[in-house]
Amino acid sequence: MTGFGVRTAYGSLKRVVMHRPGPELDRVTAETLKEFNFERPVHRESFVADYDAMLRLFRGHGVETLLLREILAGDQDALGYLDHRPNMTYTRDLAAVFSRGAVLMGPWLKGRRGDQHMMARAFQRLGVPILGAIEPPGYLEGGGVTLIGEDTAVASLCDRANEEGTRALREILLGKDVRYFLEVPLPFGHIHIDGIFMVLDEKLSLIHEDPFRVFPCRLYEAGRAEPRHVLFREFLDQRGFTCIPITLEERLGGPSPRQLSWTGPVGRALHGKGRRPLHDLSAPGGLRQPGPRLPGRTSCSPPIPRARSRTSSRQADR
Repeated sequence: MTGFGVRTAYGSLKRVVMHRPGPELDRVTAETLKEFNFERPVHRESFVADYDAMLRLFRGHGVETLLLREILAGDQDALGYLDHRPNMTYTRDLAAVFSRGAVLMGPWLKGRRGDQHMMARAFQRLGVPILGAIEPPGYLEGGGVTLIGEDTAVASLCDRANEEGTRALREILLGKDVRYFLEVPLPFGHIHIDGIFMVLDEKLSLIHEDPFRVFPCRLYEAGRAEPRHVLFREFLDQRGFTCIPITLEERLGGPSPRQLSWTGPVGRALHGKGRRPLHDLSAPGGLRQPGPRLPGRTSCSPPIPRARSRTSSRQADR
């Protein structure tokens, strides 16, 4: 496959690996909720209907959607595995794609460990190089990884990541795909960075600021032995970012149509660049389908409709 790779967390999505959920959702029962990290059994028909609406949205915007079952056709072992893994739908957390290829993540949850190897098989069939993997005792998930500009990878130390995991990613990327690596510690109760920070454009982001005020970040630079320390918002200010704050209510419930509309804060910030927000719900002919969650994309996977709410941070993540 040609044309793979991710250099920034903004821009036009051209191709994406997705997993349309199927019979594996029936594995979530009253007896397996804890194992698979669900609050309740899933109504499969409703879940798949929501997923298909999102799939149509991506395709309607010209995104080439590569479905995992189709990529792995003929691999009976892999297909049988998918039928028993209800969290495979959330492919975004299983791998992160950078300019040279993909890095396999290390899921923290027992009910997800090993799922990243199905992504590895898909990448191999697609011809996408695998740069490395987050191996035990390290753990890190794709929702905890993003990019700022083309030269900085970001990994959050959160409930689903540890220092062994972020160090493994840093060793794979620093000085090769990026010049800088920013390690962002988050307070307890935050499972990923991608529910509280999203890059919208080269110098524009959405941010829920409170969690970033607690700890300083470690900024590593290729060729330097020791990191520097900086608060996350200070780093964004140094980069010349315009940051649009989101409230706790918006974080929990998602942005309002007004906020994402052409006349809302996102639209106003993009005005003059010849760009219209993807989900301009208020404009004539605008999309009616509710849009993806706030976080930006750094892996090969899109936002996914969620079957449950979070009991801690309530981020739209697994």
